[in-house]
Amino acid sequence: MASPSKTNCPEEIFNRRGKSELFTWRARSIGAKAKSLLATPGFSGQILAALSDVAYLSGKDGDILWLVREGVPLHRRGILVSFMPRSLCLGQNFFVEGHSLRIGRDTAVDLSQAAEWKPDTPRPAETGPLAKVNDCVRQLLEAISVAIGDDGPGRVIPMISSIVNGRNLASFPPGSWSNQVVSPILDLVRLWLSEGLAQVGTRGRELVGLGQGLTPCGEDFLGGLLFTAYWLNKAYPGYFRWEPQPIFDLIDWARTRTHPISHAILGDLAKGQGPEPLHDLVLMLLKGEDPGQVMAGINRLLRVGHTTGWYMLAGVLTGMLSVDGKLN
Repeated sequence: MASPSKTNCPEEIFNRRGKSELFTWRARSIGAKAKSLLATPGFSGQILAALSDVAYLSGKDGDILWLVREGVPLHRRGILVSFMPRSLCLGQNFFVEGHSLRIGRDTAVDLSQAAEWKPDTPRPAETGPLAKVNDCVRQLLEAISVAIGDDGPGRVIPMISSIVNGRNLASFPPGSWSNQVVSPILDLVRLWLSEGLAQVGTRGRELVGLGQGLTPCGEDFLGGLLFTAYWLNKAYPGYFRWEPQPIFDLIDWARTRTHPISHAILGDLAKGQGPEPLHDLVLMLLKGEDPGQVMAGINRLLRVGHTTGWYMLAGVLTGMLSVDGKLN
């Protein structure tokens, strides 16, 4: 994702000219977590980051939610509006007044008609046999790897495919981006394939803060992996040994070691909560949907952020290989 905007606030210039007209935007949809936060008496705070298509809001207790424009995936913390008010900027105060979210002096978001969004989730009765799921995921990993090649934002996926199929990887030059960022991810892939979830709570710490932007690629991969592990355990109850405490310890440890926005997103992913395309993709994989539908779902996920969708996908495909029984 891009870095937060640090430009001057248009609203401050606007108000210095003596105008005070209130502009109200209607929210079309609101995630369950955002709805719960805004219903908390006295909930208020400041804008933590303002981008062209999303504005992140932080409550006084550090609770994160965000406003997004049409075309940005829904999320439990998101509020969907038709388009982003241009007056939103870093540091503006916000508060809740009735059914309205007031931001700064001239902006309000009407929440009264916003439909609550909750994702579809896997149900044991809908999931396919584990062996079939594993087979499909391996074929999908290989097909995607051939299409990507070794360059571009998804270049980590062919490397994961090589590890899965026992092929040797070329060594990375010392100090290169691949050596600094991709190598730790691939180390976790190897650990996952050999030992499952057992050491992820400890070794996953090496990916926290790994990369640039609000959600570093190391955390995107880790989040996709943990999200998938969570739903595998739910979809196949009793099949996997699931010990959540080491994962909770990892998320707590990461609190002061990454951006608050990324920490909130990573914590949600570890609890099986993410953007709508991620939910849809994992559900399709577990249900054994038609490959054409799965590829369409992958393309929707890849539109999340600049590289976020790619690394989440890499985490999902790695996590799904646990269906051979190694999520322990």
